[in-house]
Amino acid sequence: MSVENIRVMHINTARSWRGGERQVFQLAEELAGRGITQLVAGKRNSELGKRCQAAGIPFAGFGMHGEWDLLSARRMLQTARRWNINILHAHTARAHSLALYVAARRPEARLLVSRRVDFPARPNWLSRRKYMSPLVTRYIAISENVRRILIADGISESKIDIAYSGIDLAPFERFPVNPQQDDVARALRKQYGLESEVLIGGNVAALVPHKDQHTLLRALGHLRNDMSGRVCILILGEGRLRAELMELARSLDLLDSRMVIFAGFHANIYDYYRLFDFFIMSSKEEGLGTSVLDAMAAGLPVVATAGGGIPEMIDTEKGGLLVPVGDDYALGTAIRRIATDSRFRKSAAEYNRKRVRDFSKAATAEATLRIYNEVLPD
Repeated sequence: MSVENIRVMHINTARSWRGGERQVFQLAEELAGRGITQLVAGKRNSELGKRCQAAGIPFAGFGMHGEWDLLSARRMLQTARRWNINILHAHTARAHSLALYVAARRPEARLLVSRRVDFPARPNWLSRRKYMSPLVTRYIAISENVRRILIADGISESKIDIAYSGIDLAPFERFPVNPQQDDVARALRKQYGLESEVLIGGNVAALVPHKDQHTLLRALGHLRNDMSGRVCILILGEGRLRAELMELARSLDLLDSRMVIFAGFHANIYDYYRLFDFFIMSSKEEGLGTSVLDAMAAGLPVVATAGGGIPEMIDTEKGGLLVPVGDDYALGTAIRRIATDSRFRKSAAEYNRKRVRDFSKAATAEATLRIYNEVLPD
């Protein structure tokens, strides 16, 4: 089908700006560059809406008060009819619910649901009906691991495609070749009071249960006696577990020893990737993990738990080290090796720069566009 005949409504219900919202925005940008007519339907006053409007991407704001907000669903249906939409692309679980209402009343549209998380659907009757609905034409999994979980939930393999999450590689291509001569990195070191000889590890993740910074902190606790003053981990993110994690770090003497700094959320995230010497991800579950892709593009070795789709990105002993989920001793050992083996850090960095090219935002858009073409009639 020609691009002129594809008309997409992307649906995202989040107010915040996290990895999933970045994926929606990047996809809309890439598809716009390919001449696709599209509209992003999102929550009023959301960060996604603001960024779409700034980029010239059509955006329609709705209340979206829960996943069964009939008023928002009716208004979305009116908008879909006005725009003559033939692809409804739901990007969150709540968007999936709202899109079902629209799809049931607009049979000429195909409903696609992106699944970005690697935990099973809720085991209740309503959730079961939602995920098994014949109104869903295809599920788009962001990794092979997510695809396996959808199959385990009872969804037919024939209804599942994969379009890996991707990132914008351009900002990383402008990074200085020599970090030691990087004014941005030096300024951040000074801001946090970190001497040039201290190796800085980055953890960019929300402070929520499945990111499992508890395991990361316990791993650092095993290293405090011999690595204090040599390694510092910056945790960039906010979330409901902040106070609990701060208390754990304090009990392990990680704050006074400066082995960990809770740096909060920062919009200038690319500057921090210029600061880091290596990257850490301790997640229990991870659909794919675009912050890991960012780290790879920045030329950083990665230490991570083998949770969710992370092993689909990181080739252990090549681009970094993978350890079992929840194993703080193994994670601590891996951090020690990365911190003390400069040759391995260098080779892993070079490997990751090449490997990450398979996960560009352009590749995501091409895979998604192929699926759009497959589901629409000729």
